[in-house]
Amino acid sequence: MEHEWFRSPGWAEADRADFERRLARSRGSRRAQYLRIKGLALSDAGELDGARSLWLRVLGDDGEFSKLEGFAALEHLGDSFVEADPVLAEGYYRRLLADNPQMKSTTSTQQIKLAELLIRRGDEQDLEEAAELLIRWSKVARVPFPDAHFRWNLAVIDLAEATGDRETAEEAARRALALADRGPVFPRHKTVGIVHAEHQTIRRLKRLAK
Repeated sequence: MEHEWFRSPGWAEADRADFERRLARSRGSRRAQYLRIKGLALSDAGELDGARSLWLRVLGDDGEFSKLEGFAALEHLGDSFVEADPVLAEGYYRRLLADNPQMKSTTSTQQIKLAELLIRRGDEQDLEEAAELLIRWSKVARVPFPDAHFRWNLAVIDLAEATGDRETAEEAARRALALADRGPVFPRHKTVGIVHAEHQTIRRLKRLAK
């Protein structure tokens, strides 16, 4: 559709030319948003290099709302590098936490995401920082979505297992299972925020919760 030009997943030469032409004609205050959303469409289509290039352009934009869009773009960039380059992903998450402690215009889960990376690396100092991040998130985050709290509990379990804390892992597993059983948070948006867990994850939680 004409008004959805910035949501198209196409990124061939003609698609790029069309996008740039439309972007140039758009209002300056909206360009950062269009760049970021187009990046999401490309990412969903597997065009990560194109997506990252657009998100980096968001960070360099000076439009009216570019700062808020930049916070979201930093999170997208971090997410996109978690598997390919964890160190780079860590850098984006740290920058986001430093620039945006109120977690505006993000999923508000960047502390969890950074903790996950640190737990995976597993050094003693990393595990200590991961614990601090998870404690901080539980105190400051105001997130109504069960899936965010489910992810937090999974990170707590991973940390507890890395440090040999069986009791904490059991408690977190019970909380996670309860969150997985919760229904819709918003009656008009029944799928928003609900937990979508793989069977393997649920089996693991049940094993730990015994």
